[in-house]
Amino acid sequence: MKRHPSLVPISRQHHGGLLTARLLQHGAPPYKGMPTTPAAKRVYIINYLKEHLLAHFELEEQTVFILAAHTSEELKQQAAALQAAHHLLQQLILALPQAEENDLPDRLHEIGQLLEQHIRQEERVFFEKLQQELPEEKLQLLHRQVTQQLP
Repeated sequence: MKRHPSLVPISRQHHGGLLTARLLQHGAPPYKGMPTTPAAKRVYIINYLKEHLLAHFELEEQTVFILAAHTSEELKQQAAALQAAHHLLQQLILALPQAEENDLPDRLHEIGQLLEQHIRQEERVFFEKLQQELPEEKLQLLHRQVTQQLP
């Protein structure tokens, strides 16, 4: 899937999210330098949320989702569903400190699956539709907005 340059920075951030999603799921192979125990994975995903995901969610919500909502009803609905997934993921991750140790692997797995599904939906469906429907001048505007918000 070829990405328009306006979406490339967001797509690059998705790579780290997919790796994190896989790390949290049952049966994940050990990744060099990554946590292997449920307790360490809990700490990792909470820190990942604070250091990466919240800023990524905000970037998408303040740029791509707004443009999508003003492009078509279908994209508006997709953006709303994706934003709801952002909130759900945040809630699930922030609830992890209260999770019982024996429930932790299943909770991490659920978050990992939801995160992976969310990213795949954005990449395979939402971004593809957005690229098809947005005129080039809107894509250029998006590119400027995204690059201004990147650290």
